[in-house]
Amino acid sequence: MTQAVSLTDFLGATEIGRLTTAQRKLIVEQALLVLEQSYALLPFKMARYGINPLQRLRLLSQRLDRDGDPGLEWRMHAELVDVFNSLRDLHTRYTLPQPFSGAAVFLPFLLKEFTEDGRRRYLVSKRQADFDLQGFRPGVEVTHWNGVPIARAVERFGDRLPGANPDARHARALQMFTVRSLAFAAPPDEDWITIGYLDEQGQAREARLTWSATAITPVAEGPSATTGTPLGVDIEGAQLARLRAALFAPEALAAEETGQELATDDPGVVPVAPDLSTVFEARRVAVGGRTVGHLRIRTFMPTSGGVVAFVREFARLLGALPPDGLVLDVRGNGGGAVVASELCLQALTARPVEPEPAQFAATALNLRLCRTRDDLQPWLKSMDQALESGAPYSAGIPFTQREWFDAVPQSYFGPVVLLTDARCYSATDIFAAGFQDNGIGLVLGTDGNTGAGGGNVWQLTDLIGALPGPFKPLPLGAGLSFVIRRVLRVGANAGTPLEDYGVVPNERHSTTRRDILADDADLLAAAVALLEKSPARRFDVDLSTAGGDLTATFGVLGIDRADIEVDGRPRCSADLAGNPGPIIVTGAGDARVVRVAGFDSGAVVALRTFVRKGDLLHPLGTLED
Repeated sequence: MTQAVSLTDFLGATEIGRLTTAQRKLIVEQALLVLEQSYALLPFKMARYGINPLQRLRLLSQRLDRDGDPGLEWRMHAELVDVFNSLRDLHTRYTLPQPFSGAAVFLPFLLKEFTEDGRRRYLVSKRQADFDLQGFRPGVEVTHWNGVPIARAVERFGDRLPGANPDARHARALQMFTVRSLAFAAPPDEDWITIGYLDEQGQAREARLTWSATAITPVAEGPSATTGTPLGVDIEGAQLARLRAALFAPEALAAEETGQELATDDPGVVPVAPDLSTVFEARRVAVGGRTVGHLRIRTFMPTSGGVVAFVREFARLLGALPPDGLVLDVRGNGGGAVVASELCLQALTARPVEPEPAQFAATALNLRLCRTRDDLQPWLKSMDQALESGAPYSAGIPFTQREWFDAVPQSYFGPVVLLTDARCYSATDIFAAGFQDNGIGLVLGTDGNTGAGGGNVWQLTDLIGALPGPFKPLPLGAGLSFVIRRVLRVGANAGTPLEDYGVVPNERHSTTRRDILADDADLLAAAVALLEKSPARRFDVDLSTAGGDLTATFGVLGIDRADIEVDGRPRCSADLAGNPGPIIVTGAGDARVVRVAGFDSGAVVALRTFVRKGDLLHPLGTLED
């Protein structure tokens, strides 16, 4: 991270009015073209919020023709930001030009929210290591912000932000309250702020803190559709997550960059592959006399190993955690690779996962796009028909192909609860929706909804690479991102848009003071209470071959029947009640692939797959086999 400077010094060194009138016009015209021809959610957003972003952009373009005042540049940026914010879509954003697209501002602490006595309250959760202010440390309660009660200040800030529902806007406000990108909004109005807080003795104190500015990774260096991996990610959130890690957990970034494991004295921690140490966190926790697994996924963005390595590590960690229950935690996960998120679901269930389908808006330029790129060919026929028939959308086609799911064996057999919050976004929304729609387990939310980002995000540069005629690069690092394909839900929610509606949890838990100060103690207790509502299961299977026959021995819990399939043909079905002895399948000693399905009351609930390697049958590994 580069050396931080005060916000005052940063703005004082920034040149204003560098864009010519022609450059400003280009930005507005490209924004209009992208929303009108490429944005998958435009009719939905216009109807849902009663807005007309296209007309606002046309009027802005006319004003640029009439007014050559250099001061109009800031008004243009403000209008573009407001137009895109009116869509309430964290995927679809206008990125300001340099130096703002590569900068962020921050205060030297982070806030966390909890509920007590029926009202929201706020604690300092982290502070920078080199920040020293007497009495201001993690755990103290913040009460005021520039004289405004802190809860009201967060609420007012949230009103200015995009977000698909009130929970999402509130969570966004808290997430960005002390660490903000300058790429998507104007800088703070104040050079410094006055914080009111209660110290550890409960005494009211005040402190004046100055905003600092620092460089961050520009959007242009972030996710790109040219990687061939469909992405669903909150770009601003991904940037800020990296910045928060650099400011408040530099040791985690250092471990990731050097390939070293973080030191810990917690015996329950399960080691994670070093290059994925900022992606996964796995541990065994004892709650109420029961030991369960807690597996946190902080992002679905693969590292250098790609999707295969990501899913393989997820499955490996599942196998290392206690079998009696799993708390799967995606709170704060802003998304990543859609395929990675959906393939992880298959490791949790015996039933074939039904992936979420995606649709293009039926426009002439989207049709040209589908004709140009091989990876978009599955949508081409329906896009052609949609333009002929006047249908607003193409057919819904999944990103994740069926044969990819077949390569992911079930890796966890016990009950699973999913933890969500309103910061879950994009590929994480897809993951949570798939978890719920495919009946994998119950969802426990610390908010009433997820962030509700239901789409595949592209950037203007992706369109320029595919259709360089109508789409043109923007000056000085300005950018546009948008939803190119919208996602629909499946199962009982089939056909429902994921955008704006999100995933409503089965149960709600309000964060407590103890959750913040004692490592989510009350939240994990609530999750374990939900795990106890689901039946415990185990499905241990051992195969051996001798004398031309196949012998299967079992160790099971909550499973009453097993069906054995050999090389694609059903060969045996046996009841498992009463601890049966070995089951022999005659004439199957040379089997190449064996699938053993476990059932409970007629429903398949567990699946083991074995493949031959040399003379022995081995459990199927994830993807690499």
